[in-house]
Amino acid sequence: MSPKQFKEIREKFELTQKELADCLGLTQKAVSHYETGFRKPGTTVQVIMTMLNQLPQIQAKKLLEMMGEIAENFTRKKAKSRSK
Repeated sequence: MSPKQFKEIREKFELTQKELADCLGLTQKAVSHYETGFRKPGTTVQVIMTMLNQLPQIQAKKLLEMMGEIAENFTRKKAKSRSK
C-alpha cells in the first residue's frame, strides 16, 4: 500500500490522522509516517485499510467506531493493570 493510498482511504472517511490512529490503536505520528512514506504500515494495518476501502462507507464507519471502542477499552485495561 502506497502512502498516497493510505491517505486517500483515511480522507475517504473524513477522519483526521488522530481519529484514524485511535481507531487502529496507533499513534497519530505512526499514521503520519505511513502517509509520508517514512514508515510502511504492517500487514495487519494494510489488511484493515484495504478492507475498509472495499466496504460501503456506512459499514466501514460502523466498523471504525467499533475498532475505536475496542482500542479505548484495551488502553483503559492496560492502564488499570499498570496502576495495581
